[in-house]
Amino acid sequence: MAKTIAFANLKGGTGKTTICINIAGCLTLINRTSRVLVVDFDPQANATSGLGIDENSLENSIYDVVLNQFQEYQGVPITQAIVETQIENIHLVPSELNLAAASILMQQCKDKVGILNRILTPIKSYYDYILIDVPSDTGLFMLNSLRATDEAVIPIDSSVFSIEALEKFQIYCQDIQEMTGHKINRFTVVLNRYIKSRTGASQSKKSSKNSISEEIEEGVKRMSYPLFKIPESLLVYRSQQEGMPISHISSTNQIVKNYMEIANYLSEVN
Repeated sequence: MAKTIAFANLKGGTGKTTICINIAGCLTLINRTSRVLVVDFDPQANATSGLGIDENSLENSIYDVVLNQFQEYQGVPITQAIVETQIENIHLVPSELNLAAASILMQQCKDKVGILNRILTPIKSYYDYILIDVPSDTGLFMLNSLRATDEAVIPIDSSVFSIEALEKFQIYCQDIQEMTGHKINRFTVVLNRYIKSRTGASQSKKSSKNSISEEIEEGVKRMSYPLFKIPESLLVYRSQQEGMPISHISSTNQIVKNYMEIANYLSEVN
């Protein structure tokens, strides 16, 4: 059965989509036979464009798959929405803006938190990993994503609100467990766009100051989460333009090594 991993945070702008796509790429390098499915469960559809798929050319998307859960609407099973990407063994369930309207229908469902889990169950035996790109809100898209996942990767950035958002996310997941009985097995924090302090040769240790990234890093360590760091890199923007994971553009770059470290950790049986 596929290991299902949600990339989520209550705070926006932390690089969830970028990290999701690049972890997908690295997982296919760790094991060339691994089959990875990225589920774009965000109406902004950034994971869709980030993997080189034009949402305007789609026949079906996750929106149509959600509609299929309601008898009065004509949708499609998830197998008809899966598309191949430029990367061998990375498939995608694409998204589109219409998905935002699906939340109105989801509100009417008896088990409205378990919709995505029901959608994914029939294909879990086909894939080794299912990665869910989750929007930054506390609504049904995030609730469904966390209900459907085995573990969560929580990207954070170097801002004063990161630790606060991380604490709130932990409470949010506890609420989901109390409400549904579903427990997320593992949480992994990724500090994105990490900037290390630059201490000049003439500066003493006393006069040097930690960067904001390093201060956030210390805060996360006190919370006892597994923590990985991704440095700022122009290669990220190049990969977004080309619609491919960084690992398949420049495999020797340091940032790829950072991503590979995370992917290796996530591939371990927990």
